[in-house]
Amino acid sequence: MNQADPPSPSLAARIGLFVGPLAALVLWAGPNLSDWLPGVFPQRWSAALTLDPDQPALNAMAAVAALMAIWWLTEAIPMAATALVPLALYPLLGVMSGKEVAPHYGNHLVFLFLGGFLVALAIEESGLHRRIALHIVAAMGDNPRLIVAGFMLATAALSMWISNTATTLMMLPIGASILVQADRAQTDAKHRQRFGVALMLGIAYAASIGGVGTLIGTPPNLAFKAIYEAAMPDEPKIEFFRWMVLAVPFSASFLVVAWLLLVRVIYPLPAQPLLGGGNVVRDELQKLGRLSKAEVRMAVIFFITALLWVTREPMQGYGWGPLLLGADSKLVNDGTSAVLMAIVCFMVPSGSASGEALLTWKATTRLPWGILLLFGGGLALAAGMHETELDGYLGERLAAGIAPLPNVGKAALIACGMTWLTELTSNLASIEMLTPVLAEASLDLKTPPLVLMIPATLSASCAFMLPVATPPNAIVYGSGRVRMRDMIRAGVVLNFVGIVLVVATVWLLGRLAFGDAAAL
Repeated sequence: MNQADPPSPSLAARIGLFVGPLAALVLWAGPNLSDWLPGVFPQRWSAALTLDPDQPALNAMAAVAALMAIWWLTEAIPMAATALVPLALYPLLGVMSGKEVAPHYGNHLVFLFLGGFLVALAIEESGLHRRIALHIVAAMGDNPRLIVAGFMLATAALSMWISNTATTLMMLPIGASILVQADRAQTDAKHRQRFGVALMLGIAYAASIGGVGTLIGTPPNLAFKAIYEAAMPDEPKIEFFRWMVLAVPFSASFLVVAWLLLVRVIYPLPAQPLLGGGNVVRDELQKLGRLSKAEVRMAVIFFITALLWVTREPMQGYGWGPLLLGADSKLVNDGTSAVLMAIVCFMVPSGSASGEALLTWKATTRLPWGILLLFGGGLALAAGMHETELDGYLGERLAAGIAPLPNVGKAALIACGMTWLTELTSNLASIEMLTPVLAEASLDLKTPPLVLMIPATLSASCAFMLPVATPPNAIVYGSGRVRMRDMIRAGVVLNFVGIVLVVATVWLLGRLAFGDAAAL
């Protein structure tokens, strides 16, 4: 096949392309089939397909949700294209008007993500991200276990602020250069193979684990925030600092556990020095030379951006928001800070001879615009479910199923289900489909809403078993150093560890971060 040719659609995609519209048609037309074709469809068929005779909009919304779910799960068409379905079908099916649905694609959280992406791009343009990563790895020395730890720490730290995919792509060539040096220095083939697998998997897993730590670290976090705040307007907001109180300890503890399991249990590595590993990193640092003006300026901007996010209103009534605006502090949000600092990146010169700014518009061609559309589509899906009360209908049935369980059991069941679901599906799409249902289920169960929604959100980033589960998994699998069975062997263990840590985190830190809304 010519390299310029796009890859052929998978079998699942080809099936989903037709199954999605068929399922939507059946759900939408089901209540009327026996009236339209009385000799073909018995009345009992229409009755079975009618969700609620008193709420005909439920079937229309269920049709759209089924179409989007099937197309998202099978990737029948580009996922961002599926996200546009509500704009086309909501008005036609009477769910919402075009004027009502369009603003969800311009939600303030979409601009938080956009601003974060732009600042991350500026960091990449300056080269600061590579210097930070190399310094962290260089500090760990020449011990193979510590080299893996250094890569995982650097990857996790970067992925809190930069996309998991970009972080993995940046760390991969650095790791590959160390593996080449290790191949030359090591005579034990078994040790070389284990080191390669542990290092590559460590990078992928750390990218996913680190991304959980901040609201902008991974798309599911922001999707959860938007859906929760829309469904629960009277509950405490998911502030940047509040999320970090809960998520950073989770990320840190999971990172340590994952490292120990990789290098001591699943792929045990020797403790003796690995000749050449540290030298490769030091050589790369020497090639970078002294800090450039662009790196210094970008480091200052990055620090200010993080500071603005964390200190806007870490506690009710305290922070720079209340200090500047008093009672009107809600006029600003984290998106305000992100877009402001992104604009600064376009203004501040990089110090190069060309006179260009730290960030040019040409660089924005690398922005993942599709993710922004996907995010907006998820908000539109949640809004439609709420408008038609489909989320309440599904929530009642979910609540009935898990009602006998204690709150810890409910959290564990949801964490388990989301972990295994996202092995085969997009974590963002899964969050956007399920969190509105969980919000309504919490009302029926009289359970604190975050007891159900936080486990689902954290677990959406904890799928480690298959290459298709996350972009970082797919990237390191493509390196040639990791076989499918290697990833499955480590991923199964870490999936179960993740479920336990998710529940423990909500139990120990939920109330501290969010009060009674997350109290197990």
